[in-house]
Amino acid sequence: MKAAWLYIALVGVAGVVLAACGRPPAHRAAARPSTSAVAAVPSTAGVAARPAPTTATPGIPAIPGGPTGPAHPAPSARPSVRVPVRLVVPSIGVDTSLESLGLLPDGTLEAPHEWGVAGWYADGVRPGDPGPAVIAGHVDSVNGPAVFYRLRDLRPGAAATVYPRGGPALHFVVDDVRSYPKTKFPTAAVYGPTPLPELRLITCTGEFDWAAHSYLDNLVVTARLA
Repeated sequence: MKAAWLYIALVGVAGVVLAACGRPPAHRAAARPSTSAVAAVPSTAGVAARPAPTTATPGIPAIPGGPTGPAHPAPSARPSVRVPVRLVVPSIGVDTSLESLGLLPDGTLEAPHEWGVAGWYADGVRPGDPGPAVIAGHVDSVNGPAVFYRLRDLRPGAAATVYPRGGPALHFVVDDVRSYPKTKFPTAAVYGPTPLPELRLITCTGEFDWAAHSYLDNLVVTARLA
C-alpha cells in the first residue's frame, strides 16, 4: 500500500515544501486499498541503509529561505548549538529520538524512516538558534497511531524539551496549536524568520484525500524557548 509520506522539498532557489505525513488509518486502509507503485528512498550519505519508504504525494506550501530563519553560519562553524537527538513532550506521551533529515537528489527531504520516530530539518535552523526549527513526524500508519498522533491534543503552556547531543536540554513552551488547509498554508507566518529561538512541530490532520494519498490539512505547533 502506498503511504502518504511527509516530505520537504526545495522549491525554486531556496524554498521547501511540507506535504503529507502518514498513511490512511488501518480501519480506512482496509476499505480502500491503493494500487499505486512503490519507490525506494535512497539512504543519506554516512547513514546505514533503512527500510525503503514509499513515494510522497506532491503539492503543498513553500518554506521561504533555505535554511529557514535568519542567516547563520554553516553547521561546521556553529559549535555552540548542538545537533538535536531527542524530543520529549510529556503531556502527549511523546519521547522520540530525532532523525537528521537531509535532502534527496530530487530536492525532497527524506521522510522519517519509522512511524514512531520524528525527524528534524537538518539544513534549517537548529533548535536553540534564532528562528523556527522544524521537527516533523507521521500522524498515523496502517497499523495505528504514529509518533505525532496526539500532537492535536497539545495546548498553550505545554512543555516540549529538545535534547542536543552532549549539550544541555532546551526547554520550550507551547504558544499556539493550529491547523491549516494545505491549499491556504500561511507560509511566511509559520516558517518566516524570528528574532528568538522557536520550534515548529508539524504533522498532518483533517480529512484524508484518497486520490492524493494525503491528508488535506497540516497541524502546526508553535513553541518558544523558555
